[in-house]
Amino acid sequence: MKIAVPSNGETLDSMVADRFARAEYFIIYDDTTGEYSAIPNGGVGAHGAGPRVVQMLAREGADVLIVPGMGQNAFGATLAAGIRPFLARPGTVRQNIEWFKQGALEELTSPTRM
Repeated sequence: MKIAVPSNGETLDSMVADRFARAEYFIIYDDTTGEYSAIPNGGVGAHGAGPRVVQMLAREGADVLIVPGMGQNAFGATLAAGIRPFLARPGTVRQNIEWFKQGALEELTSPTRM
């Protein structure tokens, strides 16, 4: 399973970004191997960035997305791509991945912003 997390940096010890589509990076963590990669977000300032970011994460094979929140368009794109969104807690990427693996993060069933 691949877990995607918006990040302020390029490592698992980076803080989760406070905005999904405007994150500087996305960490893609492979739960099977423990390996990860940091992908720069090329659409940081673009209008309608949420759905474009979701498409990029789907191309990277993301199964799960841990986010601080997301709007209606990004939420719809996430569901259409078959990616399960979960609500991040304040902390590092590593902490949020561990909380997800422990079942301690809430799965989003609707957008957090309209």
